Amino acid sequence: MDYFWNWYIELNRFSGISGCLFFILIARSLKNVSGILFLLLFTSLLADNANYFFVRMVYPNAMFIANTWMIINYFLCVLLFFRILNRKKLIFAILLSIFIIGSLLSFILMFDYSESNTFVSTFSNVTLVYLSLIAYYELLKKPSVNLSKHPIFWIVTSLFIYNSVLLLISIFDNYLVFGLNIKAESYAAVSIINLSANIAKNFILFYALVLIDKGYPNTLKPVKA
Repeated sequence: MDYFWNWYIELNRFSGISGCLFFILIARSLKNVSGILFLLLFTSLLADNANYFFVRMVYPNAMFIANTWMIINYFLCVLLFFRILNRKKLIFAILLSIFIIGSLLSFILMFDYSESNTFVSTFSNVTLVYLSLIAYYELLKKPSVNLSKHPIFWIVTSLFIYNSVLLLISIFDNYLVFGLNIKAESYAAVSIINLSANIAKNFILFYALVLIDKGYPNTLKPVKA
């Protein structure tokens, strides 16, 4: 079990490298959503490895790295959906304002930066699941679209799966630990689910980068209201 766990951790912390290398060596285009996908993959790769080395060499608690990554990831994902959906700016301005104000207040009044901030994680996950559902709705309005070759479908799917899994874990986390008194060995299964969602997200985003580089559409371009 230890061998499998160590192998899986290594797979997780390097899962974003293929997409990063593809962008740097082949795609190299910052003009469309490819640049944002690269930043998502690069920050994920950086955070995973920074967390890995900090926990093993400095101190067991690296939540400040996770909090920093969640904040950066939220802004990048909202920017990504803004580019994909081309919706009215007001919706995204509201989401960003709530996140910024709520995050500041939560860190000042409730959480230390070295603690898990449930507002940041929960609001981020809920928002990105909500935006994913909007994007799915836009895709359903285009019945002629070949989803298997549409980068936006894969981008949205990666973010929907990842944030849905994290949201479910955060909802049931306290119940598993305090309600069921689950042991550390059993809780490893939850960690594997978390890592699996991150690995899947990174490899799916890599596939979306490949499709965009091949010339497939990188936006839904819905009709403006």
